[in-house]
Amino acid sequence: MSTQDTEGQGQEQNMQERSDSPIPSTSPIPSTQPPPQGSLLDAAISQLLKEHPSQGSRTYDSDHREHRDINLIHQVSIECQSGDTLIIVNFPQGYKNCKRETWTSKRFHANSENLLATGSKVFAQLLSPEGQARIRKRIGEPLPQKYVLDLTPSVEGDELAAQLMELSLPLGVRDWWMSKERLGISKYFVSGHDDHCPAHNEVPIDCKKTDEYIDHDMGREVLPKIDLDHIILSESRAILDYCPIRHRANIIRLVLAIQGHDLVLNSAPRAYTLTGIARILDCTNAIRDSVCTWLMVEPNTDFVDINTEAAFTMAWKLELSNVTRAAFRVLVVERALDTLAAEPRVDAARYTIFGRPRVDLSDDLQTVVQYATLKLVDRVQQILAKLKSDQFYDLLGISEYQKFVQTGNLIRSALSANTSHDTEQSPPEELCELSTRYTALLNRLLEYNGRIVCEAMDSSPGNDLQRDYDRDRRCYVPATRWNPTALIYKNFTDAQHLLTPTFWEELTSIPYAYTRETYPDHFLGDTIDAFNAKLNNNIRYLAPTSGDLFGIRVYDNFYFDLPKFRDQLHTAIERLMFIWTKPDSEAPLTRSRHLLLALSDEEFQYLPLWAGGFDDGTGGVFEPTVPDADLGPIGPGPAYRTGETVTTDVSSICQSDKTPSQASTVTLTAGRSLAAVPSNAVPTTINDGVSMGGTNTMSTSSIVMVDDVNELDDDTDDAFEFDDSDEISDEAWSQVEEP
Repeated sequence: MSTQDTEGQGQEQNMQERSDSPIPSTSPIPSTQPPPQGSLLDAAISQLLKEHPSQGSRTYDSDHREHRDINLIHQVSIECQSGDTLIIVNFPQGYKNCKRETWTSKRFHANSENLLATGSKVFAQLLSPEGQARIRKRIGEPLPQKYVLDLTPSVEGDELAAQLMELSLPLGVRDWWMSKERLGISKYFVSGHDDHCPAHNEVPIDCKKTDEYIDHDMGREVLPKIDLDHIILSESRAILDYCPIRHRANIIRLVLAIQGHDLVLNSAPRAYTLTGIARILDCTNAIRDSVCTWLMVEPNTDFVDINTEAAFTMAWKLELSNVTRAAFRVLVVERALDTLAAEPRVDAARYTIFGRPRVDLSDDLQTVVQYATLKLVDRVQQILAKLKSDQFYDLLGISEYQKFVQTGNLIRSALSANTSHDTEQSPPEELCELSTRYTALLNRLLEYNGRIVCEAMDSSPGNDLQRDYDRDRRCYVPATRWNPTALIYKNFTDAQHLLTPTFWEELTSIPYAYTRETYPDHFLGDTIDAFNAKLNNNIRYLAPTSGDLFGIRVYDNFYFDLPKFRDQLHTAIERLMFIWTKPDSEAPLTRSRHLLLALSDEEFQYLPLWAGGFDDGTGGVFEPTVPDADLGPIGPGPAYRTGETVTTDVSSICQSDKTPSQASTVTLTAGRSLAAVPSNAVPTTINDGVSMGGTNTMSTSSIVMVDDVNELDDDTDDAFEFDDSDEISDEAWSQVEEP
């Protein structure tokens, strides 16, 4: 076997090992060579093997990669001297690097072709003749290079303020280095030091513990290994939320990555900062794959669970669909739990209801989460109302119950047919007894419905699940703020329980839990037997035309089959549970198992198109739907009234607070508009869109009639004869009220 073959096998084996292997280096500039022949999978594997360094190569050692990165940034002026573009990055005075040397301004060369290949509008503007004239005038010295780019960040003004907001690190990002020891994440992903540090060797890799910490040495699988209260933050790890050195050093890294140099993402602050800089310079595609790899490599995916706002922000800037949707699930469900609470929590702005630390989102991202939260809250309240209503069995599509209801209709018909109104003769006594048994069983079934829903809400997670949930939450909740998951569940409202897996698992298990009082045979058995016994003596009233009045065939048409009812109930609830508890998660959210994350398209619609949402940038998804006119225009001209108003999909819990001046408008011919003011009187259509084997049931509130057509007098008949031409007269427009 050749040496090349040996290295290839080592590469394949190394790809399967995630613990201490570095992130593969990805080239930011797309290759112009055609892909290799064969399947797409072969092409993908071939590309990964090409990019992944071999074990025999010196560059395979991650320590060497990190040292190479440090040296390249410090010596970039010497290392990069070829290219038609001079890059200038000036550093502030008085800062030392990790070699205890003063940071100096950097001038190095790059190729303008690579910069423009990113598609960056910023680079295109800076490299334009107008942009070059301004840069050279500002520098004030003759430079021989074809292009000159001064990428030094602003030191004052609005531009600096905007960049500070873009690049300021949340606390969870700054402290993510602790996850190496606490959560078992490779140091090559999280332990990298800040660019402004006292000395590289003085920055600790492991956490410094308090005297209360006890090392139980219980193995890697027991996480977290250290409680947050038992960690003493080292001074060299207490980095600032914004650092001018970090900002400038990562500008250099970004330009080098665009030129094809290895991009080392060895810490959360570096990944977060590079994302912000790439967004500012409009070249996010240059680092998209590398940051996506950093976020999605396990077990570093815990970053999405624990620092969800930061992950959501990074993914949004880089247009990473999978990470965006996964983080969005967590944020929306957490906000929905707050909205559905009985009363507001004092610390809701700082911590989620399960104790996860929160950070603020930008206004645009906060809006997306808030709208989706209202949709989810509306959906939860609708399904809760259905679970508690007397339509419970119909909504689940349980045919045995529907057959029972039909039998009840026949009993009522038989009672009416056997009652003589002329002689005031009462119906037969045995038929009356059957009616009584039917009513008793119907009430018992409705009682059973409410009983099992309440029992599921009062349940707590089993010992194993509670241990798992508590362990996951220990990853971000210190002992001083600890509250067991079961206790948090216990204080939930009915609506909040629907967003926990425990409720659905308990509700699904009840039909087969034969040791419980709510086992259908225990709770309903005697009442069903009494009802079925009365059927034998009353078949002739329910099926008078049958030739075999007492045959098994006729009896089965009315007999309440308890085993069949039990199976149908379990299957229907299990199907509904699957919809609410089995999301096709885009990332392994292993620390959020105590939450139900199965969002629907109704919630995802507020995401951009690239993330699988419906927001095309026009903001249309955030506007309430204007109700259609069922009967079309009634009045003459553009100032017409609507007929019957049909229901809309506007949430009943999200009433519009818009004033007429804020109303949406409907554009007419000639560019003029009419105000369309959303009305809070429009009823909500309740339909969860879940087919349970029966027909979907739609319930609505009372419909408000607007200017009923029947109330119009004969003088308005000519109102239906209006001019439908494109021209609208000034006289007609004079009748239109100002919005």
